Amino acid sequence: MNATNKRLISGLAAAVLAGIYTQAAVAADVTGTATANVLAPLTITQKYAMDFGDVAGDTASATTVVLSNAGTTSSADGAYTGGTPKAGEFDVTGGDNLAYSITLPSGAVTLTSGSNNMTVDTFNHDVVGSPALDGSGKHTFKVGATLNLGAAQAAGVYNGTYTVTVEYQ
Repeated sequence: MNATNKRLISGLAAAVLAGIYTQAAVAADVTGTATANVLAPLTITQKYAMDFGDVAGDTASATTVVLSNAGTTSSADGAYTGGTPKAGEFDVTGGDNLAYSITLPSGAVTLTSGSNNMTVDTFNHDVVGSPALDGSGKHTFKVGATLNLGAAQAAGVYNGTYTVTVEYQ
C-alpha cells in the first residue's frame, strides 16, 4: 500500500470511528405557561369642588388664604375669610387593597373672573402615609391649597381648574 492509500484509509477509518462515537444532541421540549392578573383601571372623580368661600384682601398689599383639608380657611396676613369653604374631595376606585400615589399640581394654577386673575398653589392632600384602596377597591381623599389675592383684588367669582393624578404603586 502506498502512502496515499494509507492516508485515505486512515482518514476514512477516523471518519467512521468519529461517526460511531459521536452522538447527535438530544433535543427536549417543554411547554411553558404565562399568566397575567389584569387590574381594574384606576379611576378618579371629583366629589366636591374646592371652594375658598368668601374672601377679601387688603387694598395695599397681597394676602393669602389657606384652605385646609378639613375645609376651613385662615389667613395669617389679614385677609377676610367667611362663607362656606370646602376642601376639594375625590373618590378613587380600582383593585381591592392596592396602593396608589397621588400627584397634585407642583406650581400655581390660575383662577379667572373676566379679565382678572389670581393664583392657587401649595396643594396638599389629607392622606397620611401611602394611600391605598380598601377591600372594595375604593378610597376618598381631600385637597387643600393656598389662594393668593393681589393687592386690591377685583371683586368677582373666580374659577379655574387643576389636575389630580392617581397611579398604582
